[in-house]
Amino acid sequence: MELVALERALHDPAVRADLKRLDALLDEAFSEIGRSGRCYTRAQMLQHLPAEAAGVQIEAERFAVALLAPDIAQVRYRSRYLDAGRAGEWAERSSLWRRQGPTWRLLFHQATPAR
Repeated sequence: MELVALERALHDPAVRADLKRLDALLDEAFSEIGRSGRCYTRAQMLQHLPAEAAGVQIEAERFAVALLAPDIAQVRYRSRYLDAGRAGEWAERSSLWRRQGPTWRLLFHQATPAR
């Protein structure tokens, strides 16, 4: 599905390093609650993601997509960071995507440590 592909694109170091691509993917009203519980604005993520891109490898699985309204969808999955081949802790993730015309943009993302 298109939304899973878009979510996975945000895990790709090449996309994370491409400010123009990130700008197109993140909705103007984007915000995030990270795995740590810290809140991030769109501007913070546009600064953070390109800086982090080179060292990031993300493993993701168990994707589920639900259309909540004609132009709003939720993508749920779990993921973990891989650092030099060592796997980090899993996080349960939820993203809200908003369609604007033919284009989906990420509106909100939250990560919660998995148990």
